[in-house]
Amino acid sequence: MFSDITAIKRSEQELAQLVHYDGLTDLPNRLLLTDRISQALTSARFSKRGCGLLLVDLDHFKNINDSLGHNVGDDLLRAVAER
Repeated sequence: MFSDITAIKRSEQELAQLVHYDGLTDLPNRLLLTDRISQALTSARFSKRGCGLLLVDLDHFKNINDSLGHNVGDDLLRAVAER
């Protein structure tokens, strides 16, 4: 007997996406980022090479949310994430 598990597999993929990525920006969330940083550091130690991390900070982002509204703030976050 065979069963079509397409819907189950799709649900599993959607769940994995929700667990590891931010719903607004589709960027890796803290859980995935922490895991990837740990992997990179382990690899760097093993190979005796360095690794880098780039952080982006939006100065005064709270002011944008407070003065222009959360929808504008969300749009800004999405635009930054796309770049």
